Amino acid sequence: MKRPKIIYVTFNVYGVGGTVRTVVTQANALVARGFDVEIAVMQRTQEQPAFPLDGRVRVVPLTDERAEAPKPDEDGTEDTSWHAGLPEQMSADPLSRRRTGNLVAYLRGVREGIVVATRASIALIVRNHLPADVPRIVQEHMHALAHKGVWRDHVEATYPTFDAIVTLSRSDLDHYAGLFPGVRVRRIPNAVHSLDVPQTGHAAKVVVTAGRLDENKGFHQLIAAFERVVERHPDWTLRIYGGGPEEERLRRMVLKRHLYNNVFVMGPTRELDRRLAQGSIFAMSSKSEGFGMVLLEAMNCGLPAVSYACPIGPREILTGDVDGLLIPEQDVDALADGINRLIGDESLRRKLSDAARRTVAEHYGPDPIADAWEHLFLEVWKNPSPRPA
Repeated sequence: MKRPKIIYVTFNVYGVGGTVRTVVTQANALVARGFDVEIAVMQRTQEQPAFPLDGRVRVVPLTDERAEAPKPDEDGTEDTSWHAGLPEQMSADPLSRRRTGNLVAYLRGVREGIVVATRASIALIVRNHLPADVPRIVQEHMHALAHKGVWRDHVEATYPTFDAIVTLSRSDLDHYAGLFPGVRVRRIPNAVHSLDVPQTGHAAKVVVTAGRLDENKGFHQLIAAFERVVERHPDWTLRIYGGGPEEERLRRMVLKRHLYNNVFVMGPTRELDRRLAQGSIFAMSSKSEGFGMVLLEAMNCGLPAVSYACPIGPREILTGDVDGLLIPEQDVDALADGINRLIGDESLRRKLSDAARRTVAEHYGPDPIADAWEHLFLEVWKNPSPRPA
Protein backbone atom coordinates (compact mmCIF):
# COMPACT_ATOMS: atom_id res chain seq x y z
CA MET A 1 0.00 0.00 0.00
CA LYS A 2 1.32 3.42 -0.95
CA ARG A 3 1.99 5.66 2.03
CA PRO A 4 2.53 9.41 2.25
CA LYS A 5 5.89 10.96 2.99
CA ILE A 6 6.02 12.21 6.60
CA ILE A 7 7.97 15.39 7.39
CA TYR A 8 8.52 16.24 11.03
CA VAL A 9 9.50 19.85 11.66
CA THR A 10 11.14 20.28 15.04
CA PHE A 11 13.48 22.67 16.76
CA ASN A 12 16.30 20.30 17.69
CA VAL A 13 17.10 16.58 17.60
CA TYR A 14 20.65 17.05 18.87
CA GLY A 15 19.82 17.65 22.54
CA VAL A 16 18.27 15.43 25.19
CA GLY A 17 14.58 16.12 25.81
CA GLY A 18 11.09 14.66 25.74
CA THR A 19 10.08 16.09 22.36
CA VAL A 20 13.37 14.95 20.82
CA ARG A 21 12.92 11.42 22.13
CA THR A 22 9.30 11.35 20.92
CA VAL A 23 10.07 12.52 17.39
CA VAL A 24 12.94 10.04 17.04
CA THR A 25 10.80 7.18 18.37
CA GLN A 26 7.97 7.97 15.96
CA ALA A 27 10.31 8.38 13.00
CA ASN A 28 11.99 5.04 13.70
CA ALA A 29 8.65 3.24 14.05
CA LEU A 30 7.19 4.72 10.87
CA VAL A 31 10.20 4.18 8.63
CA ALA A 32 10.19 0.54 9.77
CA ARG A 33 6.61 0.32 8.46
CA GLY A 34 7.56 1.56 5.03
CA PHE A 35 6.96 5.29 5.37
CA ASP A 36 9.36 7.77 3.81
CA VAL A 37 10.33 9.92 6.82
CA GLU A 38 12.21 13.21 6.98
CA ILE A 39 13.01 15.41 9.98
CA ALA A 40 13.61 19.10 9.30
CA VAL A 41 15.55 20.57 12.22
CA MET A 42 15.70 24.30 12.89
CA GLN A 43 18.87 24.14 14.99
CA ARG A 44 21.89 21.85 14.61
CA THR A 45 24.26 21.86 17.59
CA GLN A 46 25.99 18.46 17.36
CA GLU A 47 27.29 16.05 14.75
CA GLN A 48 24.72 13.32 15.49
CA PRO A 49 21.21 13.26 16.99
CA ALA A 50 21.01 12.65 20.72
CA PHE A 51 19.12 9.35 20.39
CA PRO A 52 19.66 6.42 17.98
CA LEU A 53 17.95 7.15 14.67
CA ASP A 54 17.21 4.63 11.91
CA GLY A 55 19.55 5.29 9.00
CA ARG A 56 16.59 5.40 6.61
CA VAL A 57 15.27 8.58 8.29
CA ARG A 58 16.60 11.70 6.58
CA VAL A 59 17.62 14.59 8.82
CA VAL A 60 17.67 18.03 7.20
CA PRO A 61 19.46 20.56 9.45
CA LEU A 62 18.24 24.02 8.47
CA THR A 63 20.60 26.14 10.58
CA ASP A 64 24.03 24.74 11.48
CA GLU A 65 25.09 26.31 14.77
CA ARG A 66 28.09 24.12 15.51
CA ALA A 67 31.27 26.03 16.30
CA GLU A 68 33.01 24.55 13.26
CA ALA A 69 30.16 25.32 10.86
CA PRO A 70 30.80 27.93 8.15
CA LYS A 71 29.44 31.33 9.07
CA PRO A 72 26.63 32.67 6.86
CA ASP A 73 27.43 35.37 4.35
CA GLU A 74 25.94 38.74 5.23
CA ASP A 75 25.50 40.18 1.76
CA GLY A 76 22.40 42.27 2.37
CA THR A 77 20.05 39.92 0.48
CA GLU A 78 18.17 38.61 3.52
CA ASP A 79 14.53 37.76 2.80
CA THR A 80 12.42 39.95 5.07
CA SER A 81 9.10 39.25 3.38
CA TRP A 82 7.98 36.94 6.19
CA HIS A 83 8.70 39.34 9.09
CA ALA A 84 5.35 41.13 9.19
CA GLY A 85 3.31 37.92 9.34
CA LEU A 86 5.04 36.37 12.35
CA PRO A 87 5.59 37.45 15.99
CA GLU A 88 8.32 40.05 16.45
CA GLN A 89 10.59 37.75 18.47
CA MET A 90 11.09 35.55 15.41
CA SER A 91 12.92 38.40 13.66
CA ALA A 92 14.27 40.20 16.73
CA ASP A 93 17.92 39.13 16.38
CA PRO A 94 20.17 37.70 13.64
CA LEU A 95 20.08 34.11 14.92
CA SER A 96 16.28 34.05 15.25
CA ARG A 97 15.99 35.51 11.74
CA ARG A 98 18.33 32.85 10.36
CA ARG A 99 16.44 30.00 12.00
CA THR A 100 13.01 31.27 10.99
CA GLY A 101 14.08 32.41 7.53
CA ASN A 102 15.66 29.04 6.75
CA LEU A 103 12.51 27.24 7.86
CA VAL A 104 10.35 29.55 5.75
CA ALA A 105 12.50 28.80 2.69
CA TYR A 106 12.35 25.06 3.36
CA LEU A 107 8.57 25.00 3.78
CA ARG A 108 7.99 26.99 0.61
CA GLY A 109 9.77 24.20 -1.27
CA VAL A 110 7.68 21.31 0.12
CA ARG A 111 5.41 19.82 -2.56
CA GLU A 112 4.23 16.51 -1.12
CA GLY A 113 3.72 14.51 2.04
CA ILE A 114 2.27 15.40 5.42
CA VAL A 115 4.04 18.01 7.55
CA VAL A 116 3.99 17.52 11.34
CA ALA A 117 4.67 20.67 13.39
CA THR A 118 5.95 19.83 16.86
CA ARG A 119 5.47 23.16 18.64
CA ALA A 120 3.10 26.12 18.43
CA SER A 121 5.67 28.55 16.96
CA ILE A 122 6.51 26.07 14.20
CA ALA A 123 2.81 25.56 13.49
CA LEU A 124 2.45 29.30 12.97
CA ILE A 125 5.29 29.33 10.42
CA VAL A 126 3.79 26.27 8.70
CA ARG A 127 0.40 27.98 8.48
CA ASN A 128 1.91 31.04 6.79
CA HIS A 129 4.42 29.42 4.44
CA LEU A 130 3.63 25.78 3.63
CA PRO A 131 1.82 25.48 0.26
CA ALA A 132 -1.91 25.29 0.94
CA ASP A 133 -2.39 21.90 -0.75
CA VAL A 134 0.12 20.11 1.53
CA PRO A 135 -1.60 18.44 4.52
CA ARG A 136 -0.37 19.43 7.95
CA ILE A 137 -0.77 18.14 11.52
CA VAL A 138 0.14 19.92 14.74
CA GLN A 139 1.54 17.66 17.43
CA GLU A 140 1.01 19.47 20.74
CA HIS A 141 3.66 18.65 23.34
CA MET A 142 2.57 21.30 25.86
CA HIS A 143 -0.70 21.24 27.73
CA ALA A 144 -3.32 23.60 26.34
CA LEU A 145 -3.37 26.04 29.25
CA ALA A 146 0.39 26.61 28.97
CA HIS A 147 -0.25 28.92 26.00
CA LYS A 148 -0.92 32.36 27.45
CA GLY A 149 -1.49 35.88 26.22
CA VAL A 150 -0.52 36.57 22.64
CA TRP A 151 0.60 32.97 22.09
CA ARG A 152 -2.85 31.72 23.05
CA ASP A 153 -4.26 34.05 20.40
CA HIS A 154 -1.78 32.66 17.84
CA VAL A 155 -2.74 29.09 18.74
CA GLU A 156 -6.45 29.80 18.44
CA ALA A 157 -5.91 31.37 15.01
CA THR A 158 -3.48 28.73 13.74
CA TYR A 159 -4.63 25.30 14.91
CA PRO A 160 -8.01 25.31 13.10
CA THR A 161 -6.14 25.68 9.78
CA PHE A 162 -4.50 22.27 10.28
CA ASP A 163 -5.85 18.92 9.11
CA ALA A 164 -5.53 17.49 12.61
CA ILE A 165 -4.53 18.48 16.13
CA VAL A 166 -2.90 15.72 18.16
CA THR A 167 -2.82 15.98 21.95
CA LEU A 168 -1.09 13.85 24.55
CA SER A 169 -3.82 13.98 27.17
CA ARG A 170 -7.57 13.47 27.37
CA SER A 171 -8.08 16.86 29.01
CA ASP A 172 -6.34 18.61 26.11
CA LEU A 173 -8.39 16.54 23.66
CA ASP A 174 -11.56 17.83 25.32
CA HIS A 175 -10.21 21.40 25.38
CA TYR A 176 -9.34 21.59 21.70
CA ALA A 177 -12.39 19.64 20.56
CA GLY A 178 -14.58 22.13 22.37
CA LEU A 179 -12.62 25.13 21.10
CA PHE A 180 -12.49 23.99 17.46
CA PRO A 181 -15.66 22.05 16.57
CA GLY A 182 -15.35 20.39 13.21
CA VAL A 183 -11.54 20.08 13.39
CA ARG A 184 -10.00 16.61 13.74
CA VAL A 185 -8.64 16.32 17.26
CA ARG A 186 -7.01 13.07 18.33
CA ARG A 187 -5.30 11.89 21.48
CA ILE A 188 -2.12 9.94 20.72
CA PRO A 189 0.16 9.73 23.76
CA ASN A 190 3.89 9.41 23.44
CA ALA A 191 5.35 5.94 23.16
CA VAL A 192 8.36 4.56 24.95
CA HIS A 193 11.16 3.97 22.48
CA SER A 194 11.38 0.25 23.28
CA LEU A 195 9.98 -2.30 25.72
CA ASP A 196 13.37 -4.01 25.79
CA VAL A 197 15.13 -1.82 28.35
CA PRO A 198 17.16 -2.44 31.52
CA GLN A 199 15.06 -3.39 34.53
CA THR A 200 15.43 -2.47 38.19
CA GLY A 201 16.70 -5.19 40.47
CA HIS A 202 14.76 -3.68 43.40
CA ALA A 203 17.83 -4.02 45.65
CA ALA A 204 19.48 -0.61 45.34
CA LYS A 205 18.60 1.85 48.10
CA VAL A 206 18.19 4.58 45.52
CA VAL A 207 15.35 6.91 44.60
CA VAL A 208 15.82 8.35 41.12
CA THR A 209 14.28 11.21 39.16
CA ALA A 210 15.03 13.10 35.96
CA GLY A 211 13.98 16.15 34.00
CA ARG A 212 14.89 19.70 33.15
CA LEU A 213 16.18 21.47 36.24
CA ASP A 214 13.68 24.30 36.24
CA GLU A 215 11.29 25.61 38.86
CA ASN A 216 8.28 23.85 37.35
CA LYS A 217 9.74 20.39 37.93
CA GLY A 218 9.68 20.99 41.69
CA PHE A 219 12.99 19.30 42.47
CA HIS A 220 13.45 21.73 45.38
CA GLN A 221 10.30 20.21 46.90
CA LEU A 222 11.59 16.71 46.27
CA ILE A 223 14.84 17.54 48.07
CA ALA A 224 12.84 18.95 50.99
CA ALA A 225 10.76 15.77 51.07
CA PHE A 226 13.86 13.60 50.92
CA GLU A 227 15.25 15.37 53.96
CA ARG A 228 12.37 13.77 55.86
CA VAL A 229 13.04 10.43 54.18
CA VAL A 230 16.66 10.48 55.34
CA GLU A 231 15.53 10.91 58.95
CA ARG A 232 13.97 7.43 58.79
CA HIS A 233 16.17 5.84 56.12
CA PRO A 234 19.66 7.38 56.26
CA ASP A 235 21.07 4.64 54.03
CA TRP A 236 18.89 5.67 51.03
CA THR A 237 19.99 8.18 48.40
CA LEU A 238 18.31 10.39 45.79
CA ARG A 239 19.78 10.89 42.32
CA ILE A 240 18.53 13.77 40.15
CA TYR A 241 19.40 13.62 36.42
CA GLY A 242 19.12 16.61 34.12
CA GLY A 243 20.39 20.11 33.49
CA GLY A 244 18.86 23.55 33.58
CA PRO A 245 18.71 26.94 35.29
CA GLU A 246 17.93 25.57 38.77
CA GLU A 247 21.05 23.41 39.00
CA GLU A 248 23.11 25.69 41.22
CA ARG A 249 20.14 26.48 43.46
CA LEU A 250 19.53 22.77 43.98
CA ARG A 251 23.20 22.12 44.75
CA ARG A 252 23.19 24.94 47.32
CA MET A 253 20.03 23.51 48.85
CA VAL A 254 21.68 20.12 49.24
CA LEU A 255 24.67 21.72 51.01
CA LYS A 256 22.54 23.96 53.23
CA ARG A 257 20.48 21.01 54.43
CA HIS A 258 23.58 18.82 54.91
CA LEU A 259 22.23 16.23 52.48
CA TYR A 260 25.48 15.86 50.51
CA ASN A 261 25.76 12.19 51.51
CA ASN A 262 22.22 11.41 50.38
CA VAL A 263 21.19 13.70 47.49
CA PHE A 264 23.18 13.90 44.26
CA VAL A 265 22.55 16.27 41.35
CA MET A 266 23.97 14.05 38.62
CA GLY A 267 23.74 16.27 35.52
CA PRO A 268 22.34 15.24 32.12
CA THR A 269 22.61 11.69 30.78
CA ARG A 270 22.19 10.05 27.40
CA GLU A 271 21.73 6.66 29.07
CA LEU A 272 18.53 7.39 30.94
CA ASP A 273 17.13 3.84 30.83
CA ARG A 274 20.27 2.46 32.42
CA ARG A 275 20.37 5.20 35.05
CA LEU A 276 16.71 4.71 35.93
CA ALA A 277 17.18 0.95 36.29
CA GLN A 278 19.93 1.58 38.83
CA GLY A 279 17.25 2.86 41.22
CA SER A 280 14.42 1.13 43.04
CA ILE A 281 11.88 3.98 43.25
CA PHE A 282 11.04 6.85 40.89
CA ALA A 283 9.81 10.18 42.28
CA MET A 284 8.08 12.98 40.33
CA SER A 285 7.50 16.39 41.89
CA SER A 286 6.37 18.48 38.91
CA LYS A 287 3.89 21.32 39.33
CA SER A 288 2.56 20.57 35.85
CA GLU A 289 3.36 18.31 32.91
CA GLY A 290 2.45 18.35 29.25
CA PHE A 291 2.54 14.56 29.46
CA GLY A 292 5.24 13.08 31.69
CA MET A 293 7.47 11.06 29.35
CA VAL A 294 10.11 10.39 31.98
CA LEU A 295 7.45 8.84 34.21
CA LEU A 296 6.62 6.35 31.45
CA GLU A 297 10.30 5.60 30.92
CA ALA A 298 10.72 4.88 34.63
CA MET A 299 7.65 2.61 34.68
CA ASN A 300 9.04 0.85 31.60
CA CYS A 301 12.17 0.05 33.62
CA GLY A 302 9.98 -1.48 36.34
CA LEU A 303 10.31 1.36 38.82
CA PRO A 304 7.38 1.92 41.18
CA ALA A 305 6.58 5.63 41.01
CA VAL A 306 5.56 8.23 43.56
CA SER A 307 4.19 11.33 41.83
CA TYR A 308 2.27 14.48 42.49
CA ALA A 309 -1.18 14.10 40.91
CA CYS A 310 -0.71 16.78 38.24
CA PRO A 311 -4.00 17.34 36.37
CA ILE A 312 -2.31 16.50 33.08
CA GLY A 313 0.19 13.67 32.78
CA PRO A 314 0.69 11.64 35.96
CA ARG A 315 -3.00 11.64 36.88
CA GLU A 316 -3.82 10.13 33.47
CA ILE A 317 -0.87 7.74 33.33
CA LEU A 318 -0.96 6.33 36.86
CA THR A 319 -3.77 4.55 38.68
CA GLY A 320 -3.17 5.15 42.37
CA ASP A 321 -2.13 2.09 44.37
CA VAL A 322 -2.33 -0.02 41.20
CA ASP A 323 0.75 0.89 39.14
CA GLY A 324 2.09 3.78 41.24
CA LEU A 325 1.32 6.19 44.07
CA LEU A 326 -0.42 9.51 43.39
CA ILE A 327 0.26 12.23 45.96
CA PRO A 328 -1.75 15.44 46.54
CA GLU A 329 -0.21 18.23 44.48
CA GLN A 330 2.53 20.30 46.10
CA ASP A 331 2.25 18.42 49.41
CA VAL A 332 5.87 17.90 50.45
CA ASP A 333 4.98 15.93 53.57
CA ALA A 334 2.75 13.59 51.56
CA LEU A 335 5.53 13.12 49.00
CA ALA A 336 7.93 12.14 51.79
CA ASP A 337 5.32 9.78 53.24
CA GLY A 338 4.82 8.14 49.82
CA ILE A 339 8.54 7.53 49.37
CA ASN A 340 8.82 6.19 52.92
CA ARG A 341 5.86 3.89 52.30
CA LEU A 342 7.57 2.31 49.30
CA ILE A 343 10.94 2.07 51.03
CA GLY A 344 9.30 0.20 53.90
CA ASP A 345 7.27 -2.22 51.78
CA GLU A 346 9.24 -4.19 49.19
CA SER A 347 6.25 -6.36 48.30
CA LEU A 348 4.28 -3.22 47.38
CA ARG A 349 7.23 -1.98 45.31
CA ARG A 350 7.29 -5.24 43.36
CA LYS A 351 3.51 -5.27 42.88
CA LEU A 352 3.49 -1.71 41.53
CA SER A 353 6.52 -2.53 39.37
CA ASP A 354 4.80 -5.44 37.63
CA ALA A 355 1.64 -3.41 37.04
CA ALA A 356 3.63 -0.43 35.74
CA ARG A 357 5.31 -2.57 33.08
CA ARG A 358 1.92 -3.94 32.00
CA THR A 359 0.47 -0.43 31.74
CA VAL A 360 3.32 0.71 29.51
CA ALA A 361 3.22 -2.36 27.28
CA GLU A 362 -0.55 -2.22 26.77
CA HIS A 363 -1.02 1.53 26.28
CA TYR A 364 2.32 3.18 25.49
CA GLY A 365 4.40 0.62 23.62
CA PRO A 366 5.88 1.51 20.21
CA ASP A 367 3.45 -0.69 18.26
CA PRO A 368 0.07 0.57 19.56
CA ILE A 369 1.19 4.19 19.28
CA ALA A 370 2.60 3.66 15.77
CA ASP A 371 -0.73 2.04 14.82
CA ALA A 372 -2.56 5.19 15.91
CA TRP A 373 -0.23 7.48 13.96
CA GLU A 374 -0.40 5.32 10.84
CA HIS A 375 -4.20 5.39 10.95
CA LEU A 376 -4.25 9.19 11.33
CA PHE A 377 -1.70 9.79 8.57
CA LEU A 378 -3.67 7.66 6.12
CA GLU A 379 -6.93 9.35 7.14
CA VAL A 380 -5.50 12.84 6.59
CA TRP A 381 -3.81 11.84 3.34
CA LYS A 382 -7.00 10.40 1.87
CA ASN A 383 -9.32 13.06 3.28
CA PRO A 384 -7.52 16.37 3.94
CA SER A 385 -9.53 19.18 5.50
CA PRO A 386 -10.63 22.17 3.44
CA ARG A 387 -8.12 24.97 4.00
CA PRO A 388 -9.72 28.15 5.40
CA ALA A 389 -9.09 31.31 3.39
